Amino acid sequence: MKNMLLIVAITICLLTVKTSHAYNKNVSSACATLELMAKLNELNILLPAGRDDLDEMIVMREHLLELNRLACQPVLLSETARFDSRYTNGRRVSTDLYESAWHFPNGQVFTSRAGRDTTLYYPNGQAMAHRWMRGGQSIYWPNGNPATFSFRTINEPWYYPDGHIVTYLAGVKGARWFYPFARLDGLVGQELISSDWGEDGEHINLIQYTDRGMMYMKRERIRDKLVLSDEELLDVPGVLLMITRMYQAPDDARLFIPGDGSITGAPY
Repeated sequence: MKNMLLIVAITICLLTVKTSHAYNKNVSSACATLELMAKLNELNILLPAGRDDLDEMIVMREHLLELNRLACQPVLLSETARFDSRYTNGRRVSTDLYESAWHFPNGQVFTSRAGRDTTLYYPNGQAMAHRWMRGGQSIYWPNGNPATFSFRTINEPWYYPDGHIVTYLAGVKGARWFYPFARLDGLVGQELISSDWGEDGEHINLIQYTDRGMMYMKRERIRDKLVLSDEELLDVPGVLLMITRMYQAPDDARLFIPGDGSITGAPY
């Protein structure tokens, strides 16, 4: 009888640990997704389309940061954090971070359940992705324009928030990457970041300005941190932020947990 009780107790303990681990994985997945959403929002702020509402996106940044602070930054989710975390306006983040929907401070749903195959929403109500856990889905910028039609897929195009092409071949070393503006020489097409992006010793075109404020491109060798692997080049938002930071454009993407994690290794 004692042996039977011991077996039952051990089984219950193992099931509890397994369930807890699954819940924690789901929260980690939601937090990695939130970081990706923050990256996309920051890039949309830095590289907007003509009619984008930048004030709205800056407010969205604050909503994303607040959800990150309450749901993702705690090292351990206490009972209060799990069931009753509240924003300063009194709204609850979730009735249960493991089992229920997560909300932004304005009441907009972020996900209907962490780590599940669901639609993800920006704070402005725009869908970032449908059928999130399926893989290979379309991703949208906060302004509603498509970023890519197949997320985390090699040889797929990515687009800027205004519709210009970033690259036709994500995840491919030596592919062409473009700036979101026309060629400065007046010819058809976009100005190249590089025709062999990520390859050691190849060239990158850097934006420079004359004393009169005229833009021109200066060729430099790709070296050091600009030498990128195929896997690193699959993280198109991360690479774009690396480029904007190279020009000292500020962003808040580093404030998210885990903080500048590559989308290729994220637990979606």
